[in-house]
Amino acid sequence: MKLLDSVKIFFNKKRNNQETGLAPEGVCPNCWGKQEWEGEFYKIIKSKDAKPESQTYNNFIKDVVKKLDKITLTKDDYTCETCKVSYKKS
Repeated sequence: MKLLDSVKIFFNKKRNNQETGLAPEGVCPNCWGKQEWEGEFYKIIKSKDAKPESQTYNNFIKDVVKKLDKITLTKDDYTCETCKVSYKKS
């Protein structure tokens, strides 16, 4: 799954009060938490033009993905390339 799709799915689940993991699929939960994207997401959602089809929402998602590009997990050992934290395969 592409990072862009993973982030969109994550935020759509949050918006619909559905259960999510600690971070979007393929993103380091440690780095995700430090970036505090969920707080920014809630600020965007509270604005009047923050529907998933709006330009404001899409620009926010693209901005997040650009900044997350360096914090994806490696497929071989699930070690974050940025913070070097390792996670067990599930």
